[in-house]
Amino acid sequence: MEAPLNQMLTDFYVKPTSDIFFRYLFGMEEHKPMLIDFINGVLKDSGFPLITDLEIKNPFNLQTIYNEKESILDIKAKSVDDRWFDVEMQNLYRAFFMERVLYYWASMYREQLGEGEDYSLLRPAMCINILDFKMFKHVNRHHLCFMLREKDMPELMLTDHLALHFLELPKITDYNVEKTIDMWLYYLKNEGLSREDKIMDTILKNNPHIASAREKYIRFTQDEHMREAYESHLKWKRDHKTDINYARREGEEIGTVKGMYNEKYQTIMRLSRLNLNPQDIAAGVGLTPEQVKAVIDAGDKGLDLLIGDDATRH
Repeated sequence: MEAPLNQMLTDFYVKPTSDIFFRYLFGMEEHKPMLIDFINGVLKDSGFPLITDLEIKNPFNLQTIYNEKESILDIKAKSVDDRWFDVEMQNLYRAFFMERVLYYWASMYREQLGEGEDYSLLRPAMCINILDFKMFKHVNRHHLCFMLREKDMPELMLTDHLALHFLELPKITDYNVEKTIDMWLYYLKNEGLSREDKIMDTILKNNPHIASAREKYIRFTQDEHMREAYESHLKWKRDHKTDINYARREGEEIGTVKGMYNEKYQTIMRLSRLNLNPQDIAAGVGLTPEQVKAVIDAGDKGLDLLIGDDATRH
């Protein structure tokens, strides 16, 4: 008799919202039924027509994970009724995130037309963003959908060609285990954390697609190449973050040093305008009279001279 799925979990934890696993789970052609079920959960929750089938435009390829410094984060798909979808998992807030979402939507919409094709061929394009952070902190709802509507008459919609969905994982605490989108969000938050999870057990029984996702998760954590790719990508992200933080600290230190020199430069120029001689100024700013005179003679370029002179001496 086959062991229950929760007993087959390994001790190797993979965060289900990680870049690689998320794309592995939803971005492979043979995993397409799970992507359809997830998208339909989002569509049903917002009152949109459901889809019956789709084509994944950028399927997951493990080899590209090794070759790319930063993996492709989104999954692009086109349904049989010609609707376009861009599904993306975001674990951390990024600067200009909203502008980025709009850019992704605009790219997906624009790329529908080839050279010489007319606008009548354009079809609805929808971005589905799963966020592991709170984006709209003043709103309690965890699923928001933005469309193009008239400001004073929201019932008047300009077009249904734009829809931006945001699913905020930290907000949802009360799950409806019979609601598809809630089941998927619970899965993404809790997969792999415990072998004893009654809510997860109920979800696995209620939704065969999520039960299939559990099987894929077990397979991923048991596969040597997948684990290596996962850990390698985590290492790259840690190194990348360390490099960014180091560069930021270096920039702050440079800014502090430049501020110190600027204060010294401003003091020299101010005292010079009061007709103090270089010898007297030098005693107050810790420079030689020759250095003070050179800064005064350099005028607007005196600050650069101060910094450059110190760098030369060090």
